[in-house]
Amino acid sequence: MPEVNNAERLRTWLLGCPSMQAAAYFGADYLGENATEYAVISVPSNLRYRENILGKMVLRESQEQNFIFAAKVPYGSDVQQNLDNLGFFQDVATWIQEQSRMGNLPEWDGGTVTAVSVSSTGAPMQTGSDAARYQFQIKVIYKIH
Repeated sequence: MPEVNNAERLRTWLLGCPSMQAAAYFGADYLGENATEYAVISVPSNLRYRENILGKMVLRESQEQNFIFAAKVPYGSDVQQNLDNLGFFQDVATWIQEQSRMGNLPEWDGGTVTAVSVSSTGAPMQTGSDAARYQFQIKVIYKIH
C-alpha cells in the first residue's frame, strides 16, 4: 500500500486553493459536525477495461476516479451567508478548472493525472438550523503506468 494514497494527494492539492485558507479541519472520508470543516470523500468509480489482441480483458490506459468535495458551513435564514457558501464552491470549482487547464495537477499513485474537473455544481445536501453540508463531485482523469 502506498504511503500517501490518492485521496490524500487530491486533498493536499486542494489545499493550494486560496479559498481553502479558512479551513478549521480538512478531512478524508469524514466530515464532522462543526461549521467550516472540509473533506475529500472517495466514491465508487468504475474501472475501464478493453480486450487486448489475445482476447484478455486489460485495464484501459485512461481511467477516472471520482471524489466528493464536501464542506460543513454556517447556514440559515441569512441570505448573504448562503450566497457566500455558494460563492465559495464556485471559487473552488473555478480554481480546479484553472489549475487543470494550466497543467498544475496532483501527483497520482500508479498513474499520471491528465485532467481534474468538477462534474457537478456545489449545492446544499443536508441542512440544519445553523449549518449545512454543501458538496460537489470532482473527476480525476489519469493514465496508468
